[in-house]
Amino acid sequence: MTSSETSPTTAGIRARAHQAPSAWWARARAWGHRHPLRATVCTVLAALLVIGMGDLGLLWARLDRFDVDLPGSDPGSATAVGDTAETWLIIGTDSRTNLPDGPARYGGVADVGDGARADVVTLVQTTASGVNVLVLPRDLTVSQGQLFDERLATSFLQGPQYTVDSLCSAYGVGADHVVTVDMAQFADIVDALGGIDVEIDEPVRDAYSGLQIDAAGMQHLSGVDALALVRSRHPEVLRDGRWVTLSEQEGAERRSRFTGVVMHAVLAGILERARNPLAMQSLAWTLTGDLGTDAGTGLLDLARLARAVRNGAMTDADGGVNLVTVPAGPVGDGFTAPPTDETYATLAEYGYTPGACTPAD
Repeated sequence: MTSSETSPTTAGIRARAHQAPSAWWARARAWGHRHPLRATVCTVLAALLVIGMGDLGLLWARLDRFDVDLPGSDPGSATAVGDTAETWLIIGTDSRTNLPDGPARYGGVADVGDGARADVVTLVQTTASGVNVLVLPRDLTVSQGQLFDERLATSFLQGPQYTVDSLCSAYGVGADHVVTVDMAQFADIVDALGGIDVEIDEPVRDAYSGLQIDAAGMQHLSGVDALALVRSRHPEVLRDGRWVTLSEQEGAERRSRFTGVVMHAVLAGILERARNPLAMQSLAWTLTGDLGTDAGTGLLDLARLARAVRNGAMTDADGGVNLVTVPAGPVGDGFTAPPTDETYATLAEYGYTPGACTPAD
């Protein structure tokens, strides 16, 4: 047989291969005619699967991802919250490259530069019994130098890796995930929730952050107002009919406290939206477009975090979130707040002790 000839067996195989798709389609159509309801259900499920996979792909692509080598835990160290604890380091930056719409309250890149400091820093720790949110003072000292001490806020100017390593070395904080959000993104998330409700103890204003709340009690805050509250460090409060300027230390403590309050309100808003699949889908679209994550953190990790918060809320009358403001010493002339024995004791209660983790190489 020459190379140009084809055996009957080979020709038959090719013919069957050519006819296979059409034959399969014919059988599928015949089955659909015999079982119309089943065929409709299968078609709908297949369409939903395709749409769902496409939606997940789009959500994944919307995350702003960055490279960070996360520290490793010391196998010999014991944690107070158990081995199942997972730590999320959430950093709100003061980057001016993306600012909220509205009044020019923040200064632009030309005024303060294009760097980003860690304006708000929280540790969100998920455990089998609920969620702990530890608010770290932005002025907390993370390293000591010959000329000046490095504070947590300015550590981020050298990038997220430096902040992660500094917290690990100084306090034994081993982050499993890192999430960043800038000012415009934070305001966008709060607005996507329809605003948040926050209890205010006394009227307060801060010209520097744009904060103006004229009444005490429960207040409904928009995104820019919530941002102004967590950024306020030079507040004035209305006492006995006159505005009183708080000290630097009081302002720093108040800022940390209301950061925790706002965080709790945001988590509560997310849980409320989670009850409605359509509302949750819309919120997921907003969140993935407004968050930065380390390259190793994906949608499943974020979903697991949301599930941990939801499970805690279902089993705890207080919402399943334990808010902790980590104390520090008084703010000095260099705007740094040194750690105290109480700082270390508070962190140790949640499993963070110096030497408990090793910065990544």
